[in-house]
Amino acid sequence: MNGIEREKIGPLTLRLWGLVTALAVWSLYLLTIAPTTGFWDTSEYVTTAHILGLPHPPGNPFFVLVGRVWDLLLGFTGLPVALRINVLSATLSAGASFFWFLSVARMVAHFRENRHEILVASMVAVWIGATAFTVWTQSNLNEKVYTLSLFVVSLVSYLTMVWVDEADTARGNRLLVLIALLLGLGWSNHTMSLLPGPALALFVLLHRWRAALNPRVLGLGVALFAVGYSVQLLFVPIRSAQNPIIDEADPECPTLISAVTPKVVDDRFGNSKLSVACEPLALSLIRDQYGPGPVTQRQAPISAQYANYWQYFDWQWARSLPPAGRVAASMLFLFLALVGLWTHFRSDRKSFVYAGTLFFTVTLLLVYYLNFKYGYSLYLEEAPNMLLHEVRERDYFYIIGFQLWGIYAGLGLVSLWGNWTVPARQGTALPGRTRPPEDRPAGFNERHWRAAPILAVAFVPFFFNFARADRTEDSAARDWAYNILQSVEPYGVLFTNGDNDTFPLWYLQEVEGIRRDVTVIVHSYLGTDWYPKQLRSLTTPCEPGVSAADSPTTVVCQRPFDAANAASPYLDAAASSPTRSIIALNDAQIDGLAPGIAIARDTAFQVSSAVTASVRGGDSILYPDILVFHIMQQSLGDRPVYFAATAPPVYGKWGLQPHLVRHGLAFKLVNAPLEATDDLVSLREYMPNTISPTWNDRTRTAELLWEVFEVEDVLEWEEWPEPSTQSSIPAQYYLAYYLQGMSEEHLGDVEASEQAYQRADRFGLLAGLGGPGN
Repeated sequence: MNGIEREKIGPLTLRLWGLVTALAVWSLYLLTIAPTTGFWDTSEYVTTAHILGLPHPPGNPFFVLVGRVWDLLLGFTGLPVALRINVLSATLSAGASFFWFLSVARMVAHFRENRHEILVASMVAVWIGATAFTVWTQSNLNEKVYTLSLFVVSLVSYLTMVWVDEADTARGNRLLVLIALLLGLGWSNHTMSLLPGPALALFVLLHRWRAALNPRVLGLGVALFAVGYSVQLLFVPIRSAQNPIIDEADPECPTLISAVTPKVVDDRFGNSKLSVACEPLALSLIRDQYGPGPVTQRQAPISAQYANYWQYFDWQWARSLPPAGRVAASMLFLFLALVGLWTHFRSDRKSFVYAGTLFFTVTLLLVYYLNFKYGYSLYLEEAPNMLLHEVRERDYFYIIGFQLWGIYAGLGLVSLWGNWTVPARQGTALPGRTRPPEDRPAGFNERHWRAAPILAVAFVPFFFNFARADRTEDSAARDWAYNILQSVEPYGVLFTNGDNDTFPLWYLQEVEGIRRDVTVIVHSYLGTDWYPKQLRSLTTPCEPGVSAADSPTTVVCQRPFDAANAASPYLDAAASSPTRSIIALNDAQIDGLAPGIAIARDTAFQVSSAVTASVRGGDSILYPDILVFHIMQQSLGDRPVYFAATAPPVYGKWGLQPHLVRHGLAFKLVNAPLEATDDLVSLREYMPNTISPTWNDRTRTAELLWEVFEVEDVLEWEEWPEPSTQSSIPAQYYLAYYLQGMSEEHLGDVEASEQAYQRADRFGLLAGLGGPGN
């Protein structure tokens, strides 16, 4: 219905009612917003937005630019940077709610004339969609870039609903061109933004194919789509050439022409893909670093993939309820959504072509296309090898689909309330038949009021998701990063194993400026050809007159130790600057390293005169492990070498456990013989079968655990909220305190050991381990 947004319903126009609804959604997100960064990719995106860095391929430049502008605009507030970016996520999702509101209003107006029914339908649909668990939790913590894609998809959907009423006009042509630009920009954020494409193409071709194939419209649309996507093709190599601190994949190009010249390239699986002539950028665009295989090679049985989707669907409507109650809520909202879909299909098939196709694309089709492994927490008995499972829960990929499920559940609920399933009577209109606004019915009759209690169902997700979606007390990731970094001595090298012991540390270093002297090394990235070269530059001693502080967001040289943000154990330490880079290889030598070495029998490798690495026969030393060995050799004697407590695969590959000493949440590689003292305790006799390091610096660890570590907020929790990190983060705290208790007990300090055991008990409960029994 043309211009429905401008019609008044009570004191406000429908557009203003949409704004009120979006503000209510925004307020909810702000009420439950995370105060700082989070686990997984949150810290990576907050940090890259703040420093204009390049996150993992393909680099998400549109988000980085939007995030940086938002960061600057909110600078006057004094809010922490992470909170500013979280507010951006909330704002984008609330903006998406506004456009979904207007889209629903336009769709419903094609088959209902009562303006108050249209208002209620739009409000209820948007509210349920906005309080779906995944939508909510992605909106109050900017974990990914998906809220920006959600905003783009909602805006494109609204403009499509406007276009259908303007298809035969010049404005309709301009709308198609604008949609093309938005899709190009959205693609430079994430391919998720392209998901409306099939629905849009089908809708336009069925409705007004001549308009879509008009040479002027088509040519200008393609041109503006390319302009939008040029953010990806131009910003990424230009910024990479400036060597930002975070420059993943190093997609620098020799010329900008090579960045925009199409070329077919082969990924490492031998699959040919269309990309660009600039090889580093091309490999970034096709995400060769991650090597996804073709969709025809299923990574898990398709039945398991759809079972995983049902698991995530089951989370959306009553996440805090026990399983039986949660399933009941899921069945209710599934029923309501199906009613909504049927009502829309029966009443207005024209708009259903778009909305129904989009719905199918972002739900069932997307599950097939994404081709995930077994779900993180499903089929553990059938597939006990965790390498066959996703490394974490992946519900966020379906954020658009879950919002649409909620929207259609809202339409279903309102159709039951408004008795839309009966034949049209006074106050209704058949599809395509409308009356002037002043002649259309409005208001609620007695039947509406009698049925009003049914609308309370719309608040089920709000009430039963709130406890699990509320992030206001969650500083766990930020504190975790602080505690790891402060476990490392000045200028230390710190090997990490994955996202959660890396990205939060990047955030703390680059955003809060804490312990930038520590070189965080992601083991998996050592397998690339670009990362070792970046580490070499980052750890090269500064030339006279040159300071890393001259350009804090780009790689200059080794960054200095700043006692002002260091922990107490290091304030009086003599922190001498390193004299050499941690990598002594030139580019040709790095590129020429062997991909791996097969070890036929147990072999010892001399790291230094005091440190011997041992590799078991039958093992293979891969490219990243070769670089670990080189970095250890190059660093020992010049700077401390540490391994995060979460990195057993890194130090275990070289059998370094006899030379590692626990310092809080990290293990120091000691370049000297180890002998037990009152400070240095060996727990080998208590842990004869462990494969973990058994030396503990009792004094240093005690100072870190009790005087430095920030854990008070986490200790207030009743349960660990994120299942994918429960087995690692709280478990590492548990081990640190428990082994400290063993060390104190070994030396006869009963009071100190009991204190440590009690703290370990608390973390053990959070980790699902129970206490040590002491």
